[in-house]
Amino acid sequence: MKLLARYLLKELIVPLVVWVAFLFLLLFVMQFLRGTEVLLGSAVTLGDIGQLILYLAPHFLVMALPIAFLLAILLGLGRLSEDRELVALQALGISPTQLLAGPLAIGALLAGLMLLLTFTGEPWGMSAVRDLVADVIKKNVAGDVKSGVFYEDLSDLTLYAERVEGKGERWTHVLLHDDREPSSPLLVLAQTGRLTTGGGEEGLRLSLKEGEVHRANRSTSDYSLLRFEQGEISVGLGGSVNRKNRFRSPKEEMTPGELLLAAEEAEKSGGDPRPFLMSLHNRLGNALAPLAFALLATPLAIGRRQAGRAWGYLLTLSGYVLFYLLSRAFEQMGQQGKLPVVVAGQLTNVIFVVIGVFAMWRVSRSGTVR
Repeated sequence: MKLLARYLLKELIVPLVVWVAFLFLLLFVMQFLRGTEVLLGSAVTLGDIGQLILYLAPHFLVMALPIAFLLAILLGLGRLSEDRELVALQALGISPTQLLAGPLAIGALLAGLMLLLTFTGEPWGMSAVRDLVADVIKKNVAGDVKSGVFYEDLSDLTLYAERVEGKGERWTHVLLHDDREPSSPLLVLAQTGRLTTGGGEEGLRLSLKEGEVHRANRSTSDYSLLRFEQGEISVGLGGSVNRKNRFRSPKEEMTPGELLLAAEEAEKSGGDPRPFLMSLHNRLGNALAPLAFALLATPLAIGRRQAGRAWGYLLTLSGYVLFYLLSRAFEQMGQQGKLPVVVAGQLTNVIFVVIGVFAMWRVSRSGTVR
């Protein structure tokens, strides 16, 4: 039995690792294409890309592990069925239910790993991604200001520098038009200046020297002029950062404790706590999905009577799409109060387990591939 267990683990682990790597790369490419406006900016470095991959790794693994595990079972055990190895094992007295032990053991390990990732690694990574991308956006703004070119990519702000030296470290003959208060726009002229970045989404400031501030009131004829030796203006990138940051996912940035606290605060203030509780139970349901997939995919793989990898790919895609659609449907019902959030978070797994148990019973009753 130990030899059989090692053989089955090899048939499952190798394709599992390969598919996790492939899906991880695919997810990163898809996310990268969504954020090209930021990630292809003038100030982005290889270090920034490396940090982004590190921070997104828990999120991508949570997404990739279930479907990769489903593929590994259907293709790994399916190959044994195609080559009639399962028939030989059955002739030696090994029942289909004995073959379930390996997938269940791997599924339990993956479920434990996903619980750890979804409740600790993923919130940490998504929060770090939010801050990293916000800093990259600010650095891009500083690097995108070119000599003699008006920069108008900020909400209600226009920047101009006659000469930009270094990597935006020193500007000469600076103009800033601030229309954030439409009733009294602001025009700032300065001999020199530079943008400085700091933490948070509002940490971009323009430091100016030897200049003057012109302010006009459009509702009256008032006009103000102020000269200064040195000053700072907050550029205020909050709106631009939120608009450009396509990597944000507020609920996934929250830990389980923060979700429970947010639900409690929403309930105290008369709001709806269900979206926060549903997010928490959805994470738990997704983390336990490998166990449901092991129970469902094993009888489907060993009991199929048609050969061909295309069958395995099609069944995997269909199974995961069905899992996703059911999860989203039950999530909506949980948020609307039609189902308890605990039930809504686990109902898809329960359905897959019931179908898997029934399929295993049929396979055990009829035997493996004939």
